[in-house]
Amino acid sequence: MYEFNSTANILIQSLIAIIIIGVFYNLMMSTKLYGGIIGKAVRLIGVATMLVAVASIENVLLKFKIVEHSLTASVFQDLLILVSLVLLGIAFSKLGSVNKQ
Repeated sequence: MYEFNSTANILIQSLIAIIIIGVFYNLMMSTKLYGGIIGKAVRLIGVATMLVAVASIENVLLKFKIVEHSLTASVFQDLLILVSLVLLGIAFSKLGSVNKQ
């Protein structure tokens, strides 16, 4: 019998890591064009969106029991969501400060 949890787990996590690295690299290269406060805000929004996507993917993997459920996985998901919300708050405050200047 094929052990899906143990064998495919490493493959799925490595594919997700490759996608995240590619998205992060593309985000950094594309936001260099904006520069200044707007570029930093767009970069923070992109990083926060990427963190939410990672938490969502991990949640799906936990729901379909591809990844084993543990307390550290739940704490990691909550931490990712919290960090992404903080980054979104900082990014939108930067965009708001552009309007005031």
